[in-house]
Amino acid sequence: LAKSAKTVEPLSKKTATRGPLNSYKPEAKNQLLQPTKQQLHSRLTGAQGTIKQLKEENEVLVKELEKLKKFQENCMLILENRSIDPVTGSNILEEKEKREECQKQTRLLTERLIEECRVFNQRAAKEKEALQTAMAKWKSAEEKRQQSLEERGSFQGEITKCSEILDELEQLL
Repeated sequence: LAKSAKTVEPLSKKTATRGPLNSYKPEAKNQLLQPTKQQLHSRLTGAQGTIKQLKEENEVLVKELEKLKKFQENCMLILENRSIDPVTGSNILEEKEKREECQKQTRLLTERLIEECRVFNQRAAKEKEALQTAMAKWKSAEEKRQQSLEERGSFQGEITKCSEILDELEQLL
C-alpha cells in the first residue's frame, strides 16, 4: 500500500517552545488530529479489505492446488496401471517386450552362430585329417615312385649288362 503524504507538518522546536499549539486546548489538538485519524482509519480499512480479499484468493488457490494434486495422483495411477512412462509417454510394457524380443533374437542368433562354428570346426578337423592322410599317401607314393625309379634304373642297368652279354654271346656264336 502506498503511503500518502502527511497532512500535518511536524512542529519545529521553536514553535513547540513558543508554542501557539502548546497553548491550544486538548479539543483543538483533537480537531487537528482528526483528519489524520480519518485518513489512517480509511487506509486501515482498505488494508483489511485487501487482506480479506487475499485470504479468500489464497483459500481458492489452496483448494485448486489440492484438486490439481488429486488429479495428478489419479493421472499417475492411470499411467502406472497402463505401464506408461510419465516422462516419455511411451509404453513401458511395450518397450520391455521389445527389449526382451531383441534379447531373445540376439540369443538365438548367437546360439545359431555358435552351432555353425562348431559344425565348421568339425568339418575343418575332418578336412585337415583327410588332407594329412592324403599328404601321407602322397609322400608314400613319392617314396614308392622314387624307389621304383631307383629299381628301374638298376633294372635298366641289369638289362644293359644282359644286352651286352647277349651281344657278346651272339658274336661268339
